[in-house]
Amino acid sequence: MSSLGLASRGPTLVRRCLLAALSAFALLALTACYKEATGPRPPFEHQEHISEYPVPKEPLTPVLKVLIWRDYLDPRVIAAFESRYQTKIEATYFENNAELKQIFAAQPNEFDLLMPSDYVVELFIKEKSIAPIRKENIPNMGHIDQSLFRVPYDPELGYSVPMFWSCLGISFNFRKLQHIPRNFSLRGSNVEENLMLHGYRALIDEPRVALSAALMDDGGDPNAPTPEALAATADRLIKDTHELGIHFLASTLPARMIDNEIEVAVNWSGAAAVAAQKNSAIRFVLPQGKKFMSIDSFVIPRSSSRRYTAEFFLNYLLIPEVAGALTNYSLYANSNPDSAPFISREILLGPAYMEPPQTQRIFLIDLGPIEAEFERQWNRVKQAAPPPKAKIPSLLKWKEKQVIESDVTR
Repeated sequence: MSSLGLASRGPTLVRRCLLAALSAFALLALTACYKEATGPRPPFEHQEHISEYPVPKEPLTPVLKVLIWRDYLDPRVIAAFESRYQTKIEATYFENNAELKQIFAAQPNEFDLLMPSDYVVELFIKEKSIAPIRKENIPNMGHIDQSLFRVPYDPELGYSVPMFWSCLGISFNFRKLQHIPRNFSLRGSNVEENLMLHGYRALIDEPRVALSAALMDDGGDPNAPTPEALAATADRLIKDTHELGIHFLASTLPARMIDNEIEVAVNWSGAAAVAAQKNSAIRFVLPQGKKFMSIDSFVIPRSSSRRYTAEFFLNYLLIPEVAGALTNYSLYANSNPDSAPFISREILLGPAYMEPPQTQRIFLIDLGPIEAEFERQWNRVKQAAPPPKAKIPSLLKWKEKQVIESDVTR
């Protein structure tokens, strides 16, 4: 780990104050440069900025039902589409891929569009539960980053339309940590820091993702685990939740970090961008070694009777101005590089667009029957873990007071 220089214990009070003043000056200068570089978010009104709306070749249905992650769709995007094309978008939201699979399995004929992550797209292809993409009805797929046509789970994008991508890393409050975290264990650099962070940690509540990250920390392969390795990693996580005080959070994680209720977390880059936008102390780093990437794509169930309307809606979302608006709203990086001129530079330069080299990327793959073992072991971790012990909000201030008093008495 590389030190942030936030917890020196030796200097005198005068030197401490001088260092603090210099650090504050440097931070102000950096912030000023950053604001000058990024600028304010550009305004965007769909009716005025979209140069050419697509024209449907067939009549559109009055309703389109979508099963999607929360907070991806800008209400203005939906309102503009509904107003122009007289098609109502009915959205149902899920918290993680496990819930998506449960909802779709229970209601296989209910939805016209689903938004799974990469390894679930692969599962649906194997199950033959989704329809091939008719690219002639989605000409704006030509805007998609060409590298995404070579993803391992759906080569040539025969069954999916990628919309957003993200990387798994560590969000942290730099004012509370002594060292930059570099792995998913969420352990502090020393006993004191671990004590101060007790109850202020979180893992993303996504069985496959959280356990895969923990497997990597344990030296395992997240795409070739054995049931024994999964059980051992789950045992270690149960022990860690007792010792470290870990919460399991999904869509509420950014808000908890904004409110300083969570100070270090395993998190997606897009969610980290949401937290950093509202809390200037939030930073985001990618782990050492291999980096997880995830792509959230739209797929069309074979059972949908509104297939053309679904394809037309996807074509609309891939208009560069619209894709840019979706990223300005959600802060997640989108699949359309031609949308960059319509995205706030603050977002383009922030956590959402932190992209690892091709050689360091890992995509999760569908593992067949062992997928259920991930969910079983994750449920065991959550059930066995006790509620985190009471936080210690005054400990850091007390410790600072002790250090200052000892400097004064020297």
